[in-house]
Amino acid sequence: MLAEFAVLPIHQDHFSSSIATALNEVKQCHVQFTLGPMGTSLEGTSDQVFLALRKCYEKLAKLEGRIVMTITLDSRKTNPTSLSEMINSVEDRLVSNSKNRGL
Repeated sequence: MLAEFAVLPIHQDHFSSSIATALNEVKQCHVQFTLGPMGTSLEGTSDQVFLALRKCYEKLAKLEGRIVMTITLDSRKTNPTSLSEMINSVEDRLVSNSKNRGL
């Protein structure tokens, strides 16, 4: 299962401390993750992914007065793909398109 999530503590100007706290929870769940500028992508079994999301939520809900958390899930029964496969597919097409256009 793949997931992307973002968590925003309301009433904070800088989120880096809260994001680091959330990612420490993710690390304990043994899921692969990729930190991005607007969210974090997760890869693992559905149990691992949901556990990581729940632990992030619970930890930050204890520390912050209010948080907003957005979650996007991608679950495939056939032909599952990894985060790296999805990224490589797009990058391959970018290179291919550039060559076809003579760039």
